[in-house]
Parts: sequence; C-alpha cells; structure tokens
Amino acid sequence: MLYARAITLRTCGRFTVVASDFGSEYRTQQFVSSEALYASLTRGATWTPRRISLNQAEDTYDFARDYRVAEMPVWFTPGIFANANGTRLSNSALDFSAFNVVAEFYPSTSNAYVFRKGILEEKGRSGTVPTYGRIQAILPNHEFVTYALSNDSRWLEYHIGQTFLLGKKRTMVQIKNMSEIKQGVQQQGICQTEYLQFPPAAIQFFGGLEIFAATLRFVVVRGKTHDNTEYWNFQFVHRTLALPSFYLAQIPAQFL
Repeated sequence: MLYARAITLRTCGRFTVVASDFGSEYRTQQFVSSEALYASLTRGATWTPRRISLNQAEDTYDFARDYRVAEMPVWFTPGIFANANGTRLSNSALDFSAFNVVAEFYPSTSNAYVFRKGILEEKGRSGTVPTYGRIQAILPNHEFVTYALSNDSRWLEYHIGQTFLLGKKRTMVQIKNMSEIKQGVQQQGICQTEYLQFPPAAIQFFGGLEIFAATLRFVVVRGKTHDNTEYWNFQFVHRTLALPSFYLAQIPAQFL
C-alpha cells in the first residue's frame, strides 16, 4: 500500500540555490529538490555523519550513503515555487543581494592564471582588485507544494505551523496547509504526472514532457507516459497525483 499527502510550505527567509552563473550574476532555482526536502522535513534524523576526505577531488556525492532512508521510509516530490495561477514566479518575487570580495584566500580572488606557451601559470593578484556580483533569491513568504509519500501513513503525520530548516543557507520554511492523507490505487495505462525528479535517462519513459529545471544530476519534468505504464493514482480535492512505477523504482525509499 502507498499513501500520499500534499503539503504547502512557505519560506520564512530568502531562498537561494544557485542554478547558473552569467558572469557575476548568480540565478537561483525555483524549486526545492526531493533530497533537500527529505533532509529538512525529517530534521536530518537519519543522517550519518562521516569523515569527509581531505582530498576533495576524491570525495563523491551519495545521498543514499549519507542518509539511512530505509530507517525512515518517507519521500517527497520536488517542491515547485509558483504564482497563484500556477506559473513561474514573477520578478516581483525575486531579489538580488550584492557581494564584493577583495583578496580572499581562494583562487578566484587571491590569484590569477594565464596561459604562456600552452602552460597554465599562476601569478599573484593585487589585493585592491575586487570580485563582485549579485546573487538572486526568492523573497520570504512564497509558497511551494510537495507530496509526501510512504508505505506507512504514520510517517506522513505533520502539523500546520511546524517550522523546519532547509538547505545549506539554513532558510526556514513553515507548513501552511496540508491535504488529507490519501491511499493510492494501482492502475495501468497512460498517466499525466505532476513535476517529478528523475535522472536524465528517465525521459525515455515519457511520450511527451515539459522540463521545469535541469541540473548535472537530475531533471524536473512532468508529462504523459507511454502506453501500459503501471502507476499509483491519488485523488485529491483539486488535483490528481500519478506516480509511475519507473519513478518509484529510482528513489531512495523503496516503496515497490
């Protein structure tokens, strides 16, 4: 059996996750990843502290290694920021913070590099030369929705008003609203999904799709699946949530 609950959260501070760098203009993503929501909404209960390799070049990212998801088998769909009409946030919801750094102790500001006869050489950089730019953020009091999933409905018990820390910048988010806990129904055929998070290779399972965001590790997409797809269907008051089996098969919480 599989259960789901829609959870609406609002930001209590500026939300920033750098999506791209146009020179010195850093843009932020308008979604919260499933992994970030798991770490936040479980309060890091299953995190496994480990010694990080001193050789950063050999250190690897592995969420399933760092979080013991099997001990707290709940998962979350990516949280999508949107206006009331479902469109992307307008410029009025976004803001920029300026920064200006002079001769800090990392290569981008304390050293300069040049090619001489095909060889990269390092040279000292004047401490009077500034590095500056702007970082985009989503302003406080904006909402996003995520769906919490579990085989055991007890893992979906939350309370309106609960506050959680989110991300490396320690933004705070608060539960503003929740749906009832719904029990899924297994079906087969073509289904229309909400935005879900996949490794890039998974787009082959869609007959048509819309890409909301893409990173080096995953894409956030919604669309129609091919024929004869097994999926779980959840009927909420204002929308239907369909979760294809190929989505559930690739998340750290094993529900199948």
